[in-house]
Amino acid sequence: MVDGYWWMEWGGQLDTIKENEEIRDELLAILMGVWNHIKNQPGHGAENWALEWFGFLPGKRESRRFVGQHVLTENDVMRSRPFDDAIAYGGWPIDTHPPEGVDRPEDSPCIQAPVPQLYDIPLRSCIARDFTNLLFAGRHISATHLAFASTRVMATCSLVGQGVGTAAAYAVTRDLLPADLPVSPQHLREIQQELLRQDVYLIGNPLFDADDIIRQSRISASSEASEGSSQNILSGQNRCVQGSRGAPVDRQLPGTHRWISDPEQDTPQWLQFDWEQPLALAKLVIVFDTGLHRHLTLTQSDAYARGMYWGTGQPETVKRFRVEGLNSQDTWEVLANEDHHYQRLWSYECPKLATISALKITFVETWGQNLTPGTEIKDPHIRQQAIRIIRVSTYPPQKGDA
Repeated sequence: MVDGYWWMEWGGQLDTIKENEEIRDELLAILMGVWNHIKNQPGHGAENWALEWFGFLPGKRESRRFVGQHVLTENDVMRSRPFDDAIAYGGWPIDTHPPEGVDRPEDSPCIQAPVPQLYDIPLRSCIARDFTNLLFAGRHISATHLAFASTRVMATCSLVGQGVGTAAAYAVTRDLLPADLPVSPQHLREIQQELLRQDVYLIGNPLFDADDIIRQSRISASSEASEGSSQNILSGQNRCVQGSRGAPVDRQLPGTHRWISDPEQDTPQWLQFDWEQPLALAKLVIVFDTGLHRHLTLTQSDAYARGMYWGTGQPETVKRFRVEGLNSQDTWEVLANEDHHYQRLWSYECPKLATISALKITFVETWGQNLTPGTEIKDPHIRQQAIRIIRVSTYPPQKGDA
């Protein structure tokens, strides 16, 4: 078995709400028929297999359709129409399946029309047209059948969920109705900037965080690759999406958008930030490179699995690092020390305000340096010794911090 049995589908010509039991019964019959063939027909090597578990309820691709302030269409998707109120993006093919399912064995179980470029998903497709306080997320968003065939996959649904959740929190804390958010450029700008601070990517929309005091510092590094200046951590873009299937050309922001240390230099490598006057540090955020160009998903496909690193951090991701601040005694004081880091977004709240004139982050080891001996890294994106950091942000105390 390579790709599983996702093609066991049926019921697309019935009412998937009112005739749910009929669809369920027929799908169970199909399942048992496939199992009987695998178990009892020669050539499969399954004579001694047992059926341990199967899902009892049908998994619906779509049923009711909610209508929002904007209905996302196939044209929006295929032309990558820009939206001022974008809160997520998509890029999966328009992936349609025959309504007859297994009753059409002569047809391919799916047809995937590639999406030429990444596309915006607007907040208005997530706000009900006829209610002022109702938001949609995931597979509930307002979209046509063909647009939905691209947006419905779980990674895209998760992005939409984060965008909608952030918009909802923004509305609640300001006593606003969701329906009023898209009409205000200021509200949309603040929601989008908050998403970017969370390391969300929005097409052609970089982060400019006026509260980030890194922007007031002098930045230096132990070394730099030619395409990886330390100043890149201020670029405000957290994905490299140029190329034929990336962002639309007129909204691409080319570049690596990260600091890359000289791969010829061994670790440790460091970044340092110096300020002219001492300041109080309350929070530090680092966005690490976690190889988002690489597939990392649950799969029964041998081809997919061979290109993944499971049970370990990604090879280019920093595993060990420490953060130090230069205090009033002109001494480097350790603020944080991480020995088993593997996540992309790292946020550190200082337990007590640190008054410092410089901040130094020393990167000791990547996961690529710690792979099992004999493991071959075939990915051309990885240069094993290089440290790759996408963003560093520091924040002063806010009102109420102690």
